[in-house]
Amino acid sequence: MRVAVLNFSGNVGKSTIARHCLAPRMNNCPVFFVETINEGGDSKVNVKGRDFAEVLVDIAVLDDAVVDIGSSNIEQVFAQLKRMADAHEDFDYYVIPTVPTQKQQKDTANIYIELVGLGIDPSKIKLVLNQVELDFDPKKEFSTLMNSLEDFPVSFDTVLHLNEVYPMLSDMTIDQAIGDGTDFKAKIAAEKDPDVKRELAVALGVSRLAKTAKKELDAAFNSMFKG
Repeated sequence: MRVAVLNFSGNVGKSTIARHCLAPRMNNCPVFFVETINEGGDSKVNVKGRDFAEVLVDIAVLDDAVVDIGSSNIEQVFAQLKRMADAHEDFDYYVIPTVPTQKQQKDTANIYIELVGLGIDPSKIKLVLNQVELDFDPKKEFSTLMNSLEDFPVSFDTVLHLNEVYPMLSDMTIDQAIGDGTDFKAKIAAEKDPDVKRELAVALGVSRLAKTAKKELDAAFNSMFKG
């Protein structure tokens, strides 16, 4: 499966979703960052939008791949897709993360409509309502987006809540943050050094947040592709 993650807006969680939701559930496939400045913080693959054709060559030989398209390069990517007939078919799905702020909702609606205009089947376009509070009301928080796309068969069922663990991960995976079965409570009880005890207590808190995140990421992936 080949998936593009994109939005006209930045700060919607594209790289988080690419690295922590999609790639681990797609056989730990490579993530390609199409961005002048590497927003994803990953040194694996980082190219500019004008070199997007090279990315299409790279993913053509892969069974699974995620392409994270930065907002600063999205116009160049669209220009290339329009110049190359049927190039949009190289992706099985297009994932659009969005957040409740008005600008991002408007940009999300615009990119959805733009993708449909390229000839992409709406069933291949997946929205992710990202960074929302636990008690959010989607009809209230995302009313601008819902009203803009009311004539399209859009699902608003894929949701990821705010979770402090993501900024803490750095180069760690969610599984590494969980601790691979480490009994943090036992380690804290056995440790004598107060500084190490505190480090273990912090790791315990991160592990708990990561467990919640993993459960949500599993549900989001299943909602998009197995629902």
